[in-house]
Amino acid sequence: MGNDGGSIPRRNEMVREKKQDEKTDRKTQLIAMNYFCALSKQPLREPVVGDMLGRLYNRESILEYLLNPTVFGDGAKICNIKSLKDVKTLNLKANPAYTTGQTNKRPVLTFDDQPTAPFVCPVTRKEMNGNLGFEFVWTCGCVVSTQARKEMAESDQCLVCSGPVDSKDVVPINSQNSEVLDSLRKRAEERALETKKKSKKVKSKRKHVDEPDVSDTRSSVSVLDKNTKAQKTVA
Repeated sequence: MGNDGGSIPRRNEMVREKKQDEKTDRKTQLIAMNYFCALSKQPLREPVVGDMLGRLYNRESILEYLLNPTVFGDGAKICNIKSLKDVKTLNLKANPAYTTGQTNKRPVLTFDDQPTAPFVCPVTRKEMNGNLGFEFVWTCGCVVSTQARKEMAESDQCLVCSGPVDSKDVVPINSQNSEVLDSLRKRAEERALETKKKSKKVKSKRKHVDEPDVSDTRSSVSVLDKNTKAQKTVA
């Protein structure tokens, strides 16, 4: 019954080991999320897209899923993507040290032994391998490390393309913080409402342009009647 030389492990030691195992599993999962498509489980390769919760996918996998939602089995549980409007194509910086196919050689990734990441932060050159936080801007799709944005005093301009950045449009990549995910879901709902309102305005403008001006039509008819009466009087 002993664990080592007949000794019996104490309960607090077993609990500590369990927590350590859970922590290790979370780290391994986070690493995998930065190397593999969340849907197909294939290595990430450009073009890569991110959803509103910061999950990463190969764009071709999203297209396959939209054509056939059952192609990846549990796809509906993994993501809530209804169209390409629900994802953003990411502007990633390729890692020059990465070799294509390198990830496939190590199907099981661990925190201590992991392959070279395919992408790096364009500012700090740190690898996007799950050890450091990364984020992207929803409006432009540019990806940088969280460290880079903080070092730049959280500028209101994108560090890559210099476009305007609203803090509400910064999406942490593969966050496992429940509060952050709740905030991202709320922002996604707000963005959907904003898009719906803009769509209604555009449709309203188009309808206004297409419809003839009734007052102008009546005026034209009135002028035509007067001309016709004048012609009859002369005759």
